[in-house]
Amino acid sequence: MSEVAGSGPLQQWEDIRKRARRLEADIDGKLVAFNRVSVNQTGDAVTSSLASELESLLTQLSETHQEMGRCVKDLGAGEGARQSHVLQRHRELLHEYEKEFRKIKANIKEQRERDDLLHSVRKDIGEHKSAATARQDPLLRERGAAQGSIKAADGVLANAQSTFQALRGQRNLYSSIGSKISAFRARLPTIDSLVGRIQRRKKFESIVLAIVLA
Repeated sequence: MSEVAGSGPLQQWEDIRKRARRLEADIDGKLVAFNRVSVNQTGDAVTSSLASELESLLTQLSETHQEMGRCVKDLGAGEGARQSHVLQRHRELLHEYEKEFRKIKANIKEQRERDDLLHSVRKDIGEHKSAATARQDPLLRERGAAQGSIKAADGVLANAQSTFQALRGQRNLYSSIGSKISAFRARLPTIDSLVGRIQRRKKFESIVLAIVLA
């Protein structure tokens, strides 16, 4: 009867310990997935879902440890002492799980805060650029108008220069023609004198011829 009575708490211990191991395996897998989510920056919905599942599993494991502690008290001095060391290792593992869970959560929170800050900075920069562009638009329009006026003035000056060159060319042409006309006029008296001498000689020859014939 005593063996049967003693096997009851021990069997209960083994059953509870198996449940603890299953929970530990689940937590281990969820922590790996949770850490991957934090690195890859997956969506908030996935992150929140994994965090809730891990919190539930950690709570279940803690409650299981409490059951294991009550069971150890029923095992007796020798077996109870041995299983107390086993329970201590389970509790240390739970402590590591909780520590890793808090670390990953802190990393995710820090990353979100960085992303929010970066988004805010980019937004401020965008608004500043928009405001600067709005202020510069009138200046750019004025600058464009001034450049247009300068180009128009350059065009007028270029046309004036072309006209000036053409007029100077015409003046040089007229001066050349005037010089030629003046030279021609200067030669007219000489020609008139030559024609007069020819006419007088012809007249003289006519008179001589008339005398000879007479």
